[in-house]
Formats: sequence, structure tokens, C-alpha cells
Amino acid sequence: MTSIAALTVGGAPEPWESLGFAKLSTEGTRTLFSLSDVLLIVDTSRRVGSVGWQLADQPFAGPPGTIGCLGVDHVVWRTNDLESTCAEVTRLTGAPCKRVRDAGNGVSQGFHRVDNVIVEVVAGGGVVDQPHLWGFVVNVTDLDAVCGLAGPELIGAPKPATQRGRRIATARSGAGLGVPFALMDVQ
Repeated sequence: MTSIAALTVGGAPEPWESLGFAKLSTEGTRTLFSLSDVLLIVDTSRRVGSVGWQLADQPFAGPPGTIGCLGVDHVVWRTNDLESTCAEVTRLTGAPCKRVRDAGNGVSQGFHRVDNVIVEVVAGGGVVDQPHLWGFVVNVTDLDAVCGLAGPELIGAPKPATQRGRRIATARSGAGLGVPFALMDVQ
């Protein structure tokens, strides 16, 4: 079965390290961090804000770091065409679209389960140049502790997530991560 083995983001590694993600190594322009079940590659040679993924037959397995990262909950693709992008995700991963949701205001979402990670495909809410991996969310052991340590200038206050019984907190631009990123507690 195909898994998401790594996510690559453009930008600086220091903000990820300061949040408490387990730093594994640095080689040239690439710094590797553990997201527990996915490898995070922060590449200073890539444009800030860019996100990519690497698929493999086995998920990555690494330490949770001081942030208490339990793994990637979901990644988000942005597109203008939900049906064709969901078909492409299925072609790449073998994971069919399990559900389509009308999120209101002209936004719709398709959901795939790719072994260890949910892939959320979002259409609407603004035109995009081409389908692209936009951001991601990780699960942590203690959301309140992470938010308290990071402070409100880096991570917003936890609020109810779409998933019943769970909470989510979004990284602010001041965190310097360069990509849309959030943290969730587990049920």
C-alpha cells in the first residue's frame, strides 16, 4: 500500500526546530525532521511556501520530538477541479475518494485515506493556478502545552475542529514556517 513517506517545504529550518520537532540531520540545503510517521524535509533552496510529497510503500517512522508529534493527520491539496484532482490522487496513491463534502460558500472537499494520512482535496474559495499541495496538519499529544509554550504570537488558540471532539490550532505567520500548518489534539 502506498504511504506518504515525506513532505518537503521551502524555507528555513529554524522555525520548525524552535517549535520542538525532532531534527534528524542537515545535508546541504536540506534539514530533516521527524513528524513521527512522515519525514519533513525543509529545503532552503526551494521557494518559501512550496510543499511537495514523496510517496513510498512504507511510512517513515521517527521520534515525536519535544512537541509530542504523533504523526500527520492530513495534507491539503488546493484545486479548481475537485473531480480531476481526486482522480489524480487516486491514480498516484491507489486510494479512492471516500467522501465529498460541501463545506459551504462554494467550497467542496474530497477525502482520501492514504495509509497513514488523510488527503483532503479542496476546490473553491478562490482560483488557483494549478492543483498543488498547500499545507498540512499534525497530531500532538498535548495541544494546550504546545500552544502555551509557543505563545499566541506563533500559534492561535485551540478551537473546535471539523472532526467532532477534536481541537485544532493554526500556526500564525509569525511562526515563520512559510506554509499553512496546524496542530490537532487526539481523541
